[in-house]
Amino acid sequence: MVTFVLVPGGWSGGWIWKKLTPSLCAAGHDVHTPTPTGLGERVHLAHLDVDLKTHITDIVNVLVSEDLRDVILVGWSYGGMIITGVADRVPERLAQLVYFDAVVPRDGQSEYDADPNVAGRHAAERVAEEAGTPGFQPVPVDYLRARVADEADLEWLLAKMVPHPIATFAQPLQLRNPAAEEIPRTFIFCTEGKEAGFQTIQTAKQLQQDPGWRYRELAGNHLAPVNATDETAALLLSLI
Repeated sequence: MVTFVLVPGGWSGGWIWKKLTPSLCAAGHDVHTPTPTGLGERVHLAHLDVDLKTHITDIVNVLVSEDLRDVILVGWSYGGMIITGVADRVPERLAQLVYFDAVVPRDGQSEYDADPNVAGRHAAERVAEEAGTPGFQPVPVDYLRARVADEADLEWLLAKMVPHPIATFAQPLQLRNPAAEEIPRTFIFCTEGKEAGFQTIQTAKQLQQDPGWRYRELAGNHLAPVNATDETAALLLSLI
């Protein structure tokens, strides 16, 4: 048995893994799906000062309070920012980092810095003001509609996703612990539905050639944890 901790992407919470976790549990593994502050069932805790450090601390506290060790820590999308920070804080608790079509930040980068498709904080704040959610980036409804063909899945996502605290995307990551560099790392690239310039395309090209990384591909789009759950589960299980 291994322990998976699955970290969600933006606008979502631990609920995003609901269709996936039964396969991992059925294979005999321990699975944790924490929700970062201000999202999902913790939306009532949302405020303007929720930042990346908050979300990193959320996951660190799960690992420590549950005394989880030898963890396969999976970060999807924005979750790559979070798991990078967690590794810097508690590398001794981690067996592997898995970046699932995720941001792979460098020291000093924010989500806005690491993703060239994102216009930046000022543009996000303007959009948030116009949407009536100041300080919180609105749910990317058009993006979801273009990538989720199943109407039931789309309805589920739109009902549960909430505006995301802009400060979490804007705060630069600070990495100070060289021990984190020793943790084995895997990058999973979802091959479908990517426009030219999509952040993970360039990341995939770089890491595919990097001997310090294990590289895998999944024939699905960025919403694979929702619309390609069997394939996602099989791929995660293959990493054990």
